Amino acid sequence: MARSLFWKITLPTAILVLAGMGALGLYLVQTMRAALVDSLEIRLTDEARLVAGFVSPEFSNQTGLDALAKSLGADMGARITLIARDGTVLGDTDENPATMANHGSRPEIAAALAGNTGRVVRYSTTLRKNMMYVAVPVTYENRIIGVARTSLPLTSVEGLVDHIIITIVVAIAIAAAFVILATAALSRNITRSVWQITAAAEQIAAGKLGRQIKISTSDEIGRLGKAFNRMSLSLQDSMSQISEEKNKLQTILFNLTDGVVMVDREGKILLVNPKTENLFGFRERDMIKRPLIEAVKDHEIDTILKRCLAGHSLVADQMETGFPKRFLRTIAVPLGEDKSGGALVLFQDLTELRALQTMRRDLVGNISHELRTPLAGIKVMVETLQSGAIGDRQAAQDFLKRINDEVDRLTQMVSEITELSRIETGQDNFDFQLTDIARIIEEVVSQLTPLAERGQIALHTVPGALPLVPLDKGRIRQALVNIIHNAIKFNRPGGTVTVATAVEDGAAVVNITDTGVGISVEDLPHVFERFYKADKARSKGGSGLGLAIANHTIQAHGGKIKVRSQEGKGSTFSFSLPLVQNLDRKSLPSKITWTNGFGQDIP
Repeated sequence: MARSLFWKITLPTAILVLAGMGALGLYLVQTMRAALVDSLEIRLTDEARLVAGFVSPEFSNQTGLDALAKSLGADMGARITLIARDGTVLGDTDENPATMANHGSRPEIAAALAGNTGRVVRYSTTLRKNMMYVAVPVTYENRIIGVARTSLPLTSVEGLVDHIIITIVVAIAIAAAFVILATAALSRNITRSVWQITAAAEQIAAGKLGRQIKISTSDEIGRLGKAFNRMSLSLQDSMSQISEEKNKLQTILFNLTDGVVMVDREGKILLVNPKTENLFGFRERDMIKRPLIEAVKDHEIDTILKRCLAGHSLVADQMETGFPKRFLRTIAVPLGEDKSGGALVLFQDLTELRALQTMRRDLVGNISHELRTPLAGIKVMVETLQSGAIGDRQAAQDFLKRINDEVDRLTQMVSEITELSRIETGQDNFDFQLTDIARIIEEVVSQLTPLAERGQIALHTVPGALPLVPLDKGRIRQALVNIIHNAIKFNRPGGTVTVATAVEDGAAVVNITDTGVGISVEDLPHVFERFYKADKARSKGGSGLGLAIANHTIQAHGGKIKVRSQEGKGSTFSFSLPLVQNLDRKSLPSKITWTNGFGQDIP
């Protein structure tokens, strides 16, 4: 309110009036106080001279002066003090002279002893108030024989001055109120249109565009109002266009799969899209007006940006950054017509593409390696048959059997590669049912018991009480076959394979423990990789895909698989499947069929 035009008109006027009246009141108070003090001084002077003439003949009889002072003081209504020439107090209206200090050093006494009239105003420690003292010499036969001093407190003067001050203050307040009211009435008429324009401008600032005001005058303020109405309509049109463009830009930035950061010419962040926040793990609101390196924490990216800003040219490079590691292509483009208005930094996440390229390269290499040996064997056996061994019936049948085994092995490998690929890419269908996993274990153990007996391996189970588990029966069965088959294959005659179940942390847990050759510390981190086969395993055959398929199958069920092993003492493979109440549906593959009434409440 103090900044409004109304108060800019009203307050200066009121201040000027108050200042003038205040100065006048101060002058009146000072003048009145001086006049009252002068009047009091004249009175005390006359009374002191009267006392001096009256006590002059009696001054030689010092014993009666105190009673005389008290009598005269009572008659005059003032304090009278009689002092000898040496400063000794001989009589006083209010105090006992014997207890009073020597007054010879008092300025008014010293002036009187010098033959002058002494006048002074000071604080009386005896009476504890401001007093006016007037002292005159007491003479006898033209000799100064003492001093007569009269005094009165300034209470009456100060009380009258206070009354005058109150009167002046009240008058000033009444005058100020009158001036403010009169000025307010005048300025309100002047500023009413300005207030309307201000209120409309505030509504526009609050987002209510297109606000119009009524114009009732044709003066300067009226012309201002008309200009405001035109501006309001123009601003509404402009803001609509800007809002539309902003929405388009936000939609594009929000849906971009690449990270985008806009920085100013000093490299400080102006804008960030959600992809960039996800890539580097920060929030736009925390990093606005902060250097880019504080957000991305990567000196290579900062170097690219600095090169772009310094050279005003496009700079691009690829690097690994972040944790977990990501492979990014970073592109910095200068902004502005003169290319000095900052830069736009784009981040293309090539991590998945690079991983796919690496996977494809490794897959081709592994498949080539796995196919080379059986194909070479088949070729040798075919060439042997062609060179005449086909005439030897027993040798020919042996070679054909070997060829058939190798073809079966290649067929199995192709089938497993196809299955693994479909699981990894999410193209495989899963049929989830509430299933008794203990029954699946019994079926797998029954199926593999003959294989275990041939290898003189004891295969048995340790059943635990398990509830029904949501799973794809065929997939889990195949995973169990792969794991238990490996436990038998890499065991020793007389060894054991134990399959135990339990419920832990809201999940069904299956442990397959063997007493076999175990896995070395170097090989242990790689057991679930495609085509993993330790040297000990190569003589046993197999594609090296069984555990990889089992790993992806368990993960597709929302579970976890792990292995513990000690070389020469055996291994334990464990996997867990979440119970229905703990199943995180978001972690499951997209192609899932729910049967047996499970998931009826799932849309």
